[in-house]
Amino acid sequence: MIHVYYGYGKGKTSAAIGAGMRAQGAGKNVLLVQFLKDNKSHELKSVPFDVFDAPDTLSFNPGEEYGEWVESAYKAIVESECNFIILDELLDVIPKFIPLEDALWTINMLAVDEGKEVVITGHQEIEKIINKADYVTHFEKIKHPHDKGVKAREGIEY
Repeated sequence: MIHVYYGYGKGKTSAAIGAGMRAQGAGKNVLLVQFLKDNKSHELKSVPFDVFDAPDTLSFNPGEEYGEWVESAYKAIVESECNFIILDELLDVIPKFIPLEDALWTINMLAVDEGKEVVITGHQEIEKIINKADYVTHFEKIKHPHDKGVKAREGIEY
């Protein structure tokens, strides 16, 4: 089945990783691919499953060089033998790095054709992906310290 966690509220990645940990505990093989994130997030130190390494340096507005990494990540996703795949921030690389139709084809191939569980996160609401999903949760920020100028805190936001 397909799960989508989207919106501008905090907790999408945590929910996805929590679902992955539950799946791992039940004997499933889990792959985590994080788009638009570098390898500095502390959550990666505690996950008990496969992580496709992101570039060590990543700007908020990545260019063509990031597109090459996305292609290699995309290949790893399609070729993965894991049966639970987390595509963290996938919604935010569509359509700039992954065309929507390619993403839809891959999601369908993984979840429907191969019977894998696929968890997708991101900020954007992409109607075609939401319509395809079996689970959809919208995260809405009501209040956040960032609104008062508080910077991201180690161990809390990253």
